[in-house]
Amino acid sequence: MPLTLFSRITTTANALTRRHLEWIFRLSTTRPLMVLTVFATAMLISAGAIVSTSFETDIFRIFPTRQPALKLLLDSIEWTGGAKEIYFLLEGENEALAREAGRFEERLRRVRIDGQPAFTRITWRIFDESQAASFNRLVSYAVTHPQLFLTPETVERFAARFSPAQITEALTRLTTELAGQFGGQMTGLAVADPLHLRDLVLPRLKAGSQALDLDPASPYFISRNGKVLIMIAEPARPVQDMVFSRRLVAVINEARRGSGVAISCAGAHMSAVMDEAALKSNVMVSIVSSLLVVLGIFYAVYRRLLPTLLIPVILVCGVVLALGTAGLFMSSIHIISFAFTALITGIGTDYSIHLYDRFHTERAAEKGSEEALRLAFINTGHGIFTAAITTALPFLALCFSDVRALSELGLLVGLGVVYSLYASLFFLPPLLIFMERRFPIHYRPIPPLGMGSLWRLSQRRSGIIAAASLLLTVGLWLAAGRVQFDGDLKNLQPRHSEAFLAQERIERNLSIAPRQLLAAIEGRDLGDVMERMAKVDTLAKRLQERGEIVAWSSLARIINQPAAQERIAQRLQPLLAATSAGTLRRRLEQQGFAAEKFNPFLDQVGHMAQGGTSGIEEALAQLAVSPLRGVVSRHLVKDDKGYHALVYLHYRGAEFKRDTFLAELRSIDPTARTTSMDLVATQLGEVVRSSFIKAFLLGGTLVLIMLLIHFVELPSGIFYSIFPVAAATGCMLGSMALSGIRLNYMNVMVLVTIMGMGSDFGLYIRFRVIADTPHERERQYIQTARAAFLSALTTVVGFGSLALTDYGAMSSIGWATNLGVGFTTLFALVTLPAVMFLAAPGRRK
Repeated sequence: MPLTLFSRITTTANALTRRHLEWIFRLSTTRPLMVLTVFATAMLISAGAIVSTSFETDIFRIFPTRQPALKLLLDSIEWTGGAKEIYFLLEGENEALAREAGRFEERLRRVRIDGQPAFTRITWRIFDESQAASFNRLVSYAVTHPQLFLTPETVERFAARFSPAQITEALTRLTTELAGQFGGQMTGLAVADPLHLRDLVLPRLKAGSQALDLDPASPYFISRNGKVLIMIAEPARPVQDMVFSRRLVAVINEARRGSGVAISCAGAHMSAVMDEAALKSNVMVSIVSSLLVVLGIFYAVYRRLLPTLLIPVILVCGVVLALGTAGLFMSSIHIISFAFTALITGIGTDYSIHLYDRFHTERAAEKGSEEALRLAFINTGHGIFTAAITTALPFLALCFSDVRALSELGLLVGLGVVYSLYASLFFLPPLLIFMERRFPIHYRPIPPLGMGSLWRLSQRRSGIIAAASLLLTVGLWLAAGRVQFDGDLKNLQPRHSEAFLAQERIERNLSIAPRQLLAAIEGRDLGDVMERMAKVDTLAKRLQERGEIVAWSSLARIINQPAAQERIAQRLQPLLAATSAGTLRRRLEQQGFAAEKFNPFLDQVGHMAQGGTSGIEEALAQLAVSPLRGVVSRHLVKDDKGYHALVYLHYRGAEFKRDTFLAELRSIDPTARTTSMDLVATQLGEVVRSSFIKAFLLGGTLVLIMLLIHFVELPSGIFYSIFPVAAATGCMLGSMALSGIRLNYMNVMVLVTIMGMGSDFGLYIRFRVIADTPHERERQYIQTARAAFLSALTTVVGFGSLALTDYGAMSSIGWATNLGVGFTTLFALVTLPAVMFLAAPGRRK
């Protein structure tokens, strides 16, 4: 009963497909004007939908942000302003960097966009003279609250500054400084700290404010080798305002023209504009070049101009209708997903090639125009209809992926394949009828392109070919187990864009270490958050002592917790007991100073000797309004969810036992979150792998159902359709492993292409090569294999041309496609005829 029911379903499905094709054929040949009007209307509607669709450029937005590591990474970028800043990298001789940085800063400050300053903040100095007043206030607070900022190692040295000898030495030094060139500027600092206590406090604060490995002796953000200076600027508008971002890049290019040092840029605004421009350029070059090659191939083989010129029309229909339909479901499309619509150039031409090749072949065999059309569009059309659906279904199955790039890519390419099929079926018949009436010619046989020799070789050496194919497949499948996955998101970006190269130079010259892990300790109560952070800080200190990390930074390294404050205060109390404000006042007057100007400092001296703790919130408030506000903004964030304390661990590589650290961190604080590029890559790799497997299984099941329906009366056709897929997949992965090409988040989709297209080639061979006589089978094979070979060639041109682009995501797809399509073609056109010959010995004569 189930078999009977399945047989009825498949018979009905095949009958409906045939009736559908006959309806298309009848409509396109009898009412072409109506067909053209419907398509033109659909194109206009789609164009309107495309215009209203926005395109995103942030590479992180192509992945599911609910993954813990990626979510924290994006949160931290937003919290600390990383997504809002532009980094200017000035490279040259040390003595020229500061001079050119000052000139460049002035040019940037004069820049206006829509009448408003383009930047709200520009900084390249550790200490800016314009911030002297706020810096003095910070110094005054820090030196009079030593329990907050002193380390245990500096307590005795701090107390010693109050000894008579060091007081005399400090006041003598102060007299010299005030009498010097910058005496006027030193007055405020002298009043705040006449004993130079800041020398024991500021190094700790400055170290905490630096996220980069800078020269500690320089007042500028300059690398230790003195050849790279970084300037950080915050644009007035966010990166999402692409009109502003494009104008910003234009004015930046104008501002840095004529500079005496090399100036390169990185940052979200620069990447968005430059990556968008690079991507569009790569896509346009790829589409135009591949289209020209495809048209050249088609015309060289068939020598007919109008069918050749129809191909761009079909492809435009496929792309525009796919984008327009997608625009009905999505308000925005990622620019990377859009770029892969170029893949339709490779797939969308297949159907026109198969249809026209069959028509031309039948006309050359002296069949009438109507009979040739019906054979091409009803008989061959049935095969390409099934082939198109088996190609589209695996792509459409990607729509259920959690990875945005894969879901959008699957929708766009899957729809593009379907629309290209229907454009071929609707447009080609009336064009051929028009050509028959207006430009009648004598159809000559199409060159076999070596397919006849290939057929005869597969028959004479069928056993050797089958054995060699099996050995090749098994060998490369074994090698496929060594293929590696590249989870580095940077490798998906344009490799030679300025923003990408500038970011690399920043990491090479200014990074504290090659890798960084961020831990976030969060909660509603600041005191509780700070206490838990201090425990993580202690863990980080042990890691550094063990050599697992190079450095770490947190607020706990800068501000002492209450318990630590109490210990330091207790140590200071007896050391400062002999010190009094009156004693200091007399020493100041003996040195010729007006003591009343130092009253704020003198008033606090007595309190220092009394001990006690200070409020952390008060200390944070002082830092937040000082030139060292970056200490707070980088390490502590407050929003409607509470406080987020951030601890940064800098490490080189394998010496950092990440899993051990995460386990220790969970034992200290189970609620702590962590992120790093390694963690992001690991989690995204799992998501991509899971999403792809689900889509692959779903798409594979749908393809199998379609093949079962199509080959219900010829079950061996399923093997002929599936074998090239399985063999080519393993051989592609094995070749990638042997040649050092890695899988990544994007090129895994080539496996979907192989599954769809590989089954197509086998389907064509088994569907068409069915004659009883060897001569007729050879003729059928030549026609089918030639069309399949040209389809593979145009697919390599459309997909494979991406290998030459600078965009890592597209380039990786191009290389994988070249391998996958090459092996698919090999197994379909060489191995399958040999297997066919071995499986049917009775038909050899």
